[in-house]
Order: sequence, then structure tokens, then C-alpha cells
Amino acid sequence: MLAFFLPAIAQTGVKGTLVNARTGKAIAGANVLLRDQGIFVMSGADGLFTISNAGPGSDVLEIMADGFADQYIDVDIASGIIKDLGTIRMEISGFDASNLNTDDFVFDEAQILEDEGAQQSVGTIQGAVDDVYYQNANYNFSIMRFRIRGYDPSWNAGYINGFYFNDAMRGRFNFSGLGGMTSSAFRNKTVDPGLSAASYGFGSVGGASNFTTYASEYAPGFRGNVSYTNSNYMLRAMLQYNSGLLKNGWAVSASIIGRYAPEGVIEGTFYNSIGYALSVQKIFNDKHSLNLSTWGAPTQRASNGAATQEAYDLAGSNLYNPSWGYLDGKKKSARVVNTYSPSALLNWIWKPRMGTTINTGIGMQMSRYASSALNWYQAADPRPDYYRYLPSYWDPNNASSNYYVDPADRFLADGSMAPVYQQYLDNFNYYTDLWQNDKAFRQINWNNIYQTNLLNRDSFDRDPSLVGHSTYILENRHSNFTSWMFNSYIDHRLSDVMTLQGGISFNYTDARYYKTINNLLGGEYWRDVDNFSERDFPGNTEILQNDLNHPNRKVKEGDVFGYDYHIYSYIANAWLQNQINTAHWNVNYGIDISYTSFFRHGEMRNGRAPENSYGAGRRHNFDNAAIKAGATYKLNGRNYFVINGAFGTRAPLPDNSYISPRTKDTSMTGLSSERYISGDLSYVWNYARFRGSVTGFYTHVWDATKRCPGFYDYQLNTFMNYSMSGIETEYKGIELGMAYKIIPSLTLSAAGTFSRYQYKNDPLGIRSYENGAMEDVTRRVYLKNYYVSGSPQQAYTIGLDWAAPKQWFIGLNANWFGDNYIDLAPSRHEAMPELYTVVVPAAGQTMEQALEEKISEITHQDKLKNAFVLNFSIGKLIYTKFGALNFNVSVNNLLNNRNIQTGGYQEGKFDYTNYSVNKFPNKYYYAQGIRVFVNFGIRF
Repeated sequence: MLAFFLPAIAQTGVKGTLVNARTGKAIAGANVLLRDQGIFVMSGADGLFTISNAGPGSDVLEIMADGFADQYIDVDIASGIIKDLGTIRMEISGFDASNLNTDDFVFDEAQILEDEGAQQSVGTIQGAVDDVYYQNANYNFSIMRFRIRGYDPSWNAGYINGFYFNDAMRGRFNFSGLGGMTSSAFRNKTVDPGLSAASYGFGSVGGASNFTTYASEYAPGFRGNVSYTNSNYMLRAMLQYNSGLLKNGWAVSASIIGRYAPEGVIEGTFYNSIGYALSVQKIFNDKHSLNLSTWGAPTQRASNGAATQEAYDLAGSNLYNPSWGYLDGKKKSARVVNTYSPSALLNWIWKPRMGTTINTGIGMQMSRYASSALNWYQAADPRPDYYRYLPSYWDPNNASSNYYVDPADRFLADGSMAPVYQQYLDNFNYYTDLWQNDKAFRQINWNNIYQTNLLNRDSFDRDPSLVGHSTYILENRHSNFTSWMFNSYIDHRLSDVMTLQGGISFNYTDARYYKTINNLLGGEYWRDVDNFSERDFPGNTEILQNDLNHPNRKVKEGDVFGYDYHIYSYIANAWLQNQINTAHWNVNYGIDISYTSFFRHGEMRNGRAPENSYGAGRRHNFDNAAIKAGATYKLNGRNYFVINGAFGTRAPLPDNSYISPRTKDTSMTGLSSERYISGDLSYVWNYARFRGSVTGFYTHVWDATKRCPGFYDYQLNTFMNYSMSGIETEYKGIELGMAYKIIPSLTLSAAGTFSRYQYKNDPLGIRSYENGAMEDVTRRVYLKNYYVSGSPQQAYTIGLDWAAPKQWFIGLNANWFGDNYIDLAPSRHEAMPELYTVVVPAAGQTMEQALEEKISEITHQDKLKNAFVLNFSIGKLIYTKFGALNFNVSVNNLLNNRNIQTGGYQEGKFDYTNYSVNKFPNKYYYAQGIRVFVNFGIRF
């Protein structure tokens, strides 16, 4: 009996819990050392550390954590006792803009933009404040829509209160669904970059983050701020109240935020949004608590689209927006987005014993998304930047023009200009003058649209039976889903050096895609038929029907039309992970298994696929597994070597699995799970004045699928859906980040990446003709060694941060970006067997050489312009007996560079008559010039 109690009696040492002094969040992975005895442990995910094998006597406890000032605590250790040091608050080391309390200072570009997805690429890794490279990737690289390691956002895992929140259809975390409240309701988060282990989930190749909204974790009091920016919105106001944990065990946190702009920095856009968040927690005792959180942000905004460089140049601005026009002298946008994603989570937190936490919950998310767009019936294209309305279409000197005149035919024998050449040149000059000098001409002509539809009320020349039919309408394209979730995970400390984490989850999602009539624009109704099929198959009364169950249906505002289908998804997941932390080694390994099932259910019997569009379609089932492991060797308390690796499979995303889901239930041929292998190797150093890391990474993905943007095929005069399967990509590179304290108040930091993201095979491309003119066609797409688009593959920054006297803070960063490529159109990389008929070899060229030269021209992938950006920030804190006031100004793109290309793509449509690459040129996106963010805040 005595022997049974001896182990407990014999334990001697110290324990404690490490937390961030400013946020109260636990600090994981800190090095804790008894200096004289040389005993070394690391804090766990809950910030807890325990040294139980120490000898009695006096010693010095050294605590070292990345991004925090070292702490030294004198301790007297008594024999047979584990001395509890309680909560140890760690102060952030020196000044770093990203380490400031974000309620006081907002330098985060993604928070400034909140562009409903434009910053999705960096959103889910925000908060990685203990890594210099990740700090800069979040705060200085976001202007270029930078993606960590080039990964698609579906490779970044986002969690909220332990629930996996990447949506089941696209696989992405909806950062905009947080409603801009990342500095209030969603300010508490844990970030695990790359392949590192997380205590709340298995994570993903691109890293994981977990936002927590437990009401008792917020510092009590009121806080609020008012902000101005010259970006997508103009004004922002936020207010938050936190009760803290009350004596009766209750805690409440409530936030509200509003963002508004009558017109954004891009002409013709506006922004209206209000967000809310509420968390209520009841702590019953030291073992049980319940937390209910709910949030949402109904938003309406007008968006802009990409344009050709010709259109930008003619308009005199790289922020030209073709999506709006004047209606009775007022600006009206054709592209208005309405979004609202109300969500709710209920978590039961059970701590059955010291070192063990079980978090179980149920959740719900409803996402409502509608985007308006113009549609038209057998009429001229109303978009002002349509290629036939651009001067280049009429240019007789442009070989890509339909009105090109050979130089030999431009002048007559007497030297006078040929009449045809003169006429075409006059047309070219006419359109050039209109584009440059008539602003209304280069925008949507709403008055003409309404006039056309109003005249249809009296007569419809082409078909008298269609009197009252709108020639032009505004339609809403809806993408809605409702998800129900169950989640339960455990974090259990097995011993002083070992912890075990694991969990199970289930997700059911009902996604619905459909169109409704937004505005008949002066007409009386719209007939629910396919315009292209009606024109190409005039004698076939069935193929043109969008719904054979309701043929020739007349629809009015608010009615569903065009397409209407659901995708139902079921996902079950389980994971298990072990972490071992010893004096010189940290080791983790884990496994993840999942089952995914989804199918399409059509609500319309489409005339182009009457037997394959209505009702429940084929069910697709996938079993997947993944393993990952990592190890950290601690040479000493200042130098570490880290290695991580992962291999696994994941189910294809429903959004990428169907070739033409609007019309039929046809999936990719041989649809299968994606396979991946990933690894990274790092050296990390952390000295009092100098810290940083250098990392090499490599990831390879096989059997990926992608649904590409659709386009209009001018050969067959129909809309074309395009998908690719069997895609193989490779991501590799080096990341470097370091910070040096020149003096205690002045820090020099530098970070950068040199990477390569490329296609490594020639996948299959599938063409699907929406008018039903042909069966789907599968072709080889020659993409090997072309670059994956979406992010600069080189990015570098250097900056100075000064914590000036009297609570002033000043920061300056210089950034350079390069190797950013436009998105490829697969249709331009297919075999072109008729190309030889139009290629004429130059003098001294063989036909083979001429063909190779032409193919190289057609398939060339343009590189976007390199960019240099200077950012500046200044702020001031004022402490009073009533609370704290703060003021800050953040200026991005200080040099007002208006030529920064942030993205672009090749047009899917192509000139298969003359094979001219200039007939349908690339389209680009540009960043705005100087961006200012001014913020006033208060806390009490």
C-alpha cells in the first residue's frame, strides 16, 4: 500500500501556466529551463508546463518563447513538492507592428481590405506573431494577394472553437464571413503554420488556425474604434463589450461593427455592411462549462471586373471599372453582391482531470450569396468593354483586327488613301475618340437598355408572340449552403513529456445553386429558354428548354429560372496525434482518416440533358487517409532544427468535380482523390537581440481536378464549360525571416521567399457545350513546366520598427515582388491540328520551325510586372485613469504606384480562324495607388 503512494510523494519540481500578458492566451511551445540543474521542458498547447524530476534547492527558472521577452524567476524547490507558480504572464519582446494589440493598432492589410474573398489567400494564417516570416507574409505581402507557399486557399485549414470551418463545396475558409471583426470578436486565435502539430485538429499542408470565441477569455470592459480608409469601404465603426467572468459563473461578449462607402476607391462601387457577434458562457464548476456563440455580417457591395490593358489605357486609369453606367445621371452597377452567413456554435468543455480537456459541440452555418449580372436575349452585348466596341477591333493596321488591311492595299496608285482603308481608319479614330473623351460611352448604357425593353411592351419585331419580353435583364446568381456540424476532440496530457490529441467530426451540407430575376429593366417578363439553343436548333422545341417540366415558362422578378440544383455532401472525419516534448527533442506524429460522399440533385429537367439533369444523380464516395510527423531538435535554448513531413489523400471538392453542373449530372471521368506529399526543414534561432528562421519546403500534388472559368466559343456560338482532371503540381522554395534589435526600442526586420510553383504534367481537359450542339470532348492540355498562378513566387521585405518615447510607434517597410504569372487558359494549350493551314514560314524558315514559333506565341504565359511597395505607419497610445486611447495612421503604397498588377488571366475564347493571340488579349487586375487607414480607439 505504501509503495502505491511513493511515486506521488517522490515528485519534486515546479509547474505553471504561461500566457500572453496582453491577450491572456496560452503560450505553447515555450522553452522552460531549470538553469543550474539543466532540466528542460516545453509548455503544452494549454500553456502548462511541469518539471517533476528536479532536485531540492534554489535555482533559476528561465522561460524563452518566440516573440516574447525572456523571463528569469528565482525558485526554491522543496523535496517531495511540485511548486505551483500559477499564471506567468509573458510580455511581447520590443515593438513589432504585428504584435500590437489589434484593438489599438490595425496594420493588417487584410483587415483594411475585407474584400469578401480577395484576401482569402492570407486570411486563415493571420495571427502567426511568433514567426518573422509569417508576420511579414500577413502584414506586408497581402497587397499582392500573396499565398503562403503558393497553395490554393483550400490547403489552409480554418477552425472556429475547434470546428473545421472550410466549406464543403469549395474547401475554403470564408474569411469575409467574420465580418471584419478580427480585432474584436475573433481576436483570440491560435496559429499553427505549415505542417506543425495543432491541438484542435489535424490541420492541412498550408497550416491551420483556430479562432476561439469563449466569452470568459475576453478581457472585461468596453472597447471601440472609428476608422477611415480610402479603400473598398470608407468608414468603419466598431463597439465591443466583455463582461469577463462574473461571480455567478456567467460571461458575455458582444460586438457590433459597421462599414460603409457611398463609393469606393474604384468608381462605380459601393459598400454597406453591418456585423454582429455574441458569445455567452456559463462555467458551472472547474470541470464543466457551456459556450454559445453566434455571428453574422449582412453585406451589400458593388464589385468590379478585370479589363484588357487597351481598355485601361483608353480610360486613362488602371482602376477602370466596366461594370457600371449612368441611369438618369446616377451611377448604377450591374455587379452587386449580397452576402450573409449567420453561424452558431454550442461548445461543451469538460475537464475531467488536470491536463485533460474534452471539447464537444454542435454547429450550424448558413451561407447566402447572390451576385447580379446582365443577361440578354438575341441582342447586342451591353458590356462596354466587349471586344467589338474597342478601337482595336476596327484598326486596319492591326493584324488581329477583323478590318485589317494589308499594307499593299492601303494606298492607290496615285498615292491617295484607298477608300476602304480610309473608312476603317475613320471607324478606328471614331471609337478611340469616344473611349478617351466620352466617359458615358465606356460605361454601361442603362438608358438605352430601359428604352429597348419599354419598346418591347408595344411590339417585338422578331416574334409578335413575345410582346413585353425583356431584351435585357439583371439576374441574380445564387450560391447558398447550409451546414450542420458535430465535433468533439480531446487534449490529454499523458505525462510531463507526452500529450495525446484526437477527435471526430461530422459535416452535412446542402448547397443550392440557382438564378433569379433581379430586375426586368422595364420589360414585363422573361422566357425561361436557352438563347443559344433556340438560335442554333430552331426546329427543336425541347432542346432550348431550361426546364422541360415547365416549358416556355414566363418568369418575373424574384422567380427562379435558368438552372436550379443542389449538391448534398456528407463528411465524417477522425484524427489522432501524439506529441512528445523532452529536454532536447520535440516529436509529433498523427493520422487522419475521412469518408466523403456527395451527389447532385437537379430541380429542373434540362432540354440539353433530359435524362441526366433532374432528380438525384450518381453518388460519389471517397475514403481518405493522411499521416504526418515532425521533430524539433533543440541544440540548446536558442537554436533549433525542425523537420516536418506529410503524405495523404483528400477527396475532390464538389465544386471541381462536375463538368457542367448547371445543365447535367456529369462528373469528371475517373474522378478520384487527390494525393500529396509535403515536407519542410527549418533552422530557427532565438537570441535576446536576434531571432529568425530559414525554411526549405517541398510539396507535390497528383490527380487534382479544377473547374475553369467558362467562356463563349465563337466557333460554335455557345457558352463553353471547361474542366481539367489528373492535374499534377509542384511547390518548392525557401523562406527566410529575421529580426535584429539595433537598440531595445529599434528593430530591423527582413523576410523573403524564393519559390517555384509549376504544373508537372499534361492533364486532361474536358469541353462541355452548353447549347448541346456536341457531346463533351476530352483533350490533352499541355501544361507541363508552366507556372501556377495566383501569387508572386518571389517576395521580399525589409523594415524598421521604432518604439519611440512617450508611447509613439513608427514603422517603415519596403517590399518587392516578382515572378507573378497570369492564369493560363487550358483551351490555348490543346493540340491545334489545323494550325499548319494558317502558318506561313518566314524566309529561311522551315514549316516545322514556323509552327514551333507560332505555338510558342499562342501558349506563352505572360509574367506580371514586378512591383515595389513602400508602407509607413505611425501610432500613439495614451493611458488615462479612465482607460486607454489610441490613434494610428497606416499608409500602404506610400509612393502611390498605380501600375501594380495583382493578377490576370488569359481569355478562354480564342481565334481559331487566324490563330491570332491578340484578338482576345489578357485581362488584368490592378492595385489602387496610395491607401490610407486612420484609426481612433478607446478601451475602458
